[in-house]
Amino acid sequence: MKVLVVDSFPQIFIEALQALPIELTYVPQAQREEILHLLPDQEILIINSKIKIDREAADIATRLRLVLRAGVGMDHIDVPYLAQKGCRAYYMAGGNADAVGEQALGMLLALRHHVVRADKQVRSFVWLREANRGQEIGEKTVGIIGYGHTGKAVARRLSGFGCQVLAYDKYLSGYGDAYVRAADMAEIFAEADILTLHIPLTDETHRLVNDDFLARFQKPITFLNLSRGPITDLSALLRALDSGKVTGAALDVLENEKMDKLTPEQRADYENLFSRDNVIVTPHIGGWSVESLRNINNMILDYVRAELASAGH
Repeated sequence: MKVLVVDSFPQIFIEALQALPIELTYVPQAQREEILHLLPDQEILIINSKIKIDREAADIATRLRLVLRAGVGMDHIDVPYLAQKGCRAYYMAGGNADAVGEQALGMLLALRHHVVRADKQVRSFVWLREANRGQEIGEKTVGIIGYGHTGKAVARRLSGFGCQVLAYDKYLSGYGDAYVRAADMAEIFAEADILTLHIPLTDETHRLVNDDFLARFQKPITFLNLSRGPITDLSALLRALDSGKVTGAALDVLENEKMDKLTPEQRADYENLFSRDNVIVTPHIGGWSVESLRNINNMILDYVRAELASAGH
């Protein structure tokens, strides 16, 4: 069985693949044209986020039976079209959920206790205590939108703080548990002091967080997005920060994460965002831990082994 790997992976993972009865092609530096040239003969494709698996790629990959995404987002893979052509696509569900959960809590606490700002001040020999008085989360209400693997990981970590946690998931029912109370969006708009997003990027969620959405919150909120950048209309978020509707924001994702390919409008918005000391921004590292890398790679290996077994290898 021919397997194509087109993103960079640890050597230990590549060696584990090579130990299987497959014909492996590993081209971590390849760009789209070279990858498209290789695709017609491949049966399994392992990718992270290097290229889009769109209709052009799917039409070329006539023998492809399995696409494995080393992560959780599938917005760059045309899953329905692949299915029409008899190819299954899987993301590694839950593989990095604990990492995202820890990152979300770390960013939330750092934001509300002014850790980043205070650190910069002290490094500049400025010692301000009252100006950096923090706000605890113990008596607050946290709204979680999206109660899949990462939403659950955040809720579990919040459980020790004594805050009320409300979760909304449009595609689940009966999901209330020991960590959250299932709620509708009206309740979250009315009660939340803190909002964190853990939803995929789809046509429905693109720029979900816009002026109208933010205006519906009855209290000023701390806002976190560790899902996908385009879910948030950044200009709307900047306006909410200006008005005080959003008192602070922690963003692990941005609409355009290619810093060398920003439009003039995006650069202006980013400069505005980065100038604020009530904003924390990290480079999409929420799920990027040593442990999550190991988990995801092991899950991919399990999928490949299962495919080999089903094919009689």
